[in-house]
Amino acid sequence: MLIVKRLLPLASIVLLMLLLAACGSSDKTENGASASSPAASSSAEASADASPSSSPAASAESGVRTLTDAMGHTVEVPAHPERIIAPFLEDPLAALGLKPVAQWGAAGQPQQYLQDKLADVPVLNMDEGLTAEETLSYTPDLIIFASPAYMAKIDYDQFSKIAPTYVLAEDGADWQTSLENLGALLGEEDAVKTALEQYDSKLEAAKAQLGSLPSEKTAVLLLPQDDKSFKLFGPNFYGGKMLYQTLGFQQPAVLNGDFEAYSMESLADLKDVDYIFVISGTGRPKPPTDNALWQALGAVKAGHVFEADSGHWFNDNLVANELIVQDVVSAVHE
Repeated sequence: MLIVKRLLPLASIVLLMLLLAACGSSDKTENGASASSPAASSSAEASADASPSSSPAASAESGVRTLTDAMGHTVEVPAHPERIIAPFLEDPLAALGLKPVAQWGAAGQPQQYLQDKLADVPVLNMDEGLTAEETLSYTPDLIIFASPAYMAKIDYDQFSKIAPTYVLAEDGADWQTSLENLGALLGEEDAVKTALEQYDSKLEAAKAQLGSLPSEKTAVLLLPQDDKSFKLFGPNFYGGKMLYQTLGFQQPAVLNGDFEAYSMESLADLKDVDYIFVISGTGRPKPPTDNALWQALGAVKAGHVFEADSGHWFNDNLVANELIVQDVVSAVHE
């Protein structure tokens, strides 16, 4: 700051005061829209699509972009957020080489298949859903929810007072759309392009290795329930989508719907299925290996029953899908 050491004429003093006032006003304008400013979100008309759009001028001047999320909220998003909370979006964040400040968990356990990337990230207590109190304790500069379905018990205004809060995609959006939206939101479009190219390359290599086998063989993804029933994943449900839509395995005639329960007597309808993938994991029921109908299955006799870790098979995101493909290629051979 300029220090005046001698008396100035009155006119000069007035002029100096005016200049200083102008500088102060300019500083306030540039710094007022801070990335960590609370109540940075408000309701607005939804845009034609859920992908973010921004103002380059605003980003350059204030370090924020004004975006419209999938629920129509206008959100002042930091240009370079560093403390993100995005429950159940850890997979796409990891695919982009990013870490949240805290990660989703159930009964204190995070998604195990991501821990080679997120081992040092604290685990959120999500048993009763994400709470504002715990969120505040991590001082996030951006909160992201995957879709409106994740907002059923969430008070948006409460969270938006903690940090800018953004709903990423519409309900039912596929994982690739969500990944692209996330990349656009965080300014990581190049990382999205690289991740998708690498995924496509790995998938094509896997298909080449499997050859025509999936088109000639049936497979099921089975979730044991109890001693009376089991469930089967259909072609639009998590790992079932990968088996049938992506890798091209054939569905047995018994398969009905996307996640239906079947009586234990229905095991007989799986007698000609070539491959059985059984959802496994800590606390998961075991397959009915003592049941005579199970023992009579062709896949059981041929040794074509494989464990499918619930962490990534009960998921539908880039990293999870890559692991599913690896499991199938490792298990299935001519």
